[in-house]
Amino acid sequence: MTDEMTRKRIALEYCARMNAGDLDGVLALFAAGAVFEDPVGSPRPLRPHLARAIDGRVRETPGTPVAAMDDRHVLLPATVTVSDSLLPRGKRVRYELIGLLGIGDDGLIEHVQVFWSSSDVTLVDEGPGSAGPATVPSA
Repeated sequence: MTDEMTRKRIALEYCARMNAGDLDGVLALFAAGAVFEDPVGSPRPLRPHLARAIDGRVRETPGTPVAAMDDRHVLLPATVTVSDSLLPRGKRVRYELIGLLGIGDDGLIEHVQVFWSSSDVTLVDEGPGSAGPATVPSA
């Protein structure tokens, strides 16, 4: 069983490592065989999906994580911006989303479901303030 505060820290640590561009560090948070659905219902191979986001200079601004009472899940609302070579120059995509992370007894992420739809996506100008760094609370 992974306690509530640990699950919340893991969710925020995921954001911090994504923002740092630390692909290997992000992958270290996941169990072997982890499932990553982004969006929900569309499982993605983990390494290529996360690498593409990091290559696009992803910035994840997490909201307040909420732990479930099932000793397994944590919800994390976030604003995420990312670039892509298919976008016009100087533009980024902003997603308003909620991530549901299933965390095993070993403290590794086993399942991620990312909830968003077309009405939660906007094209924004690249620049300061589009998303800030994630912070991880101390114990």
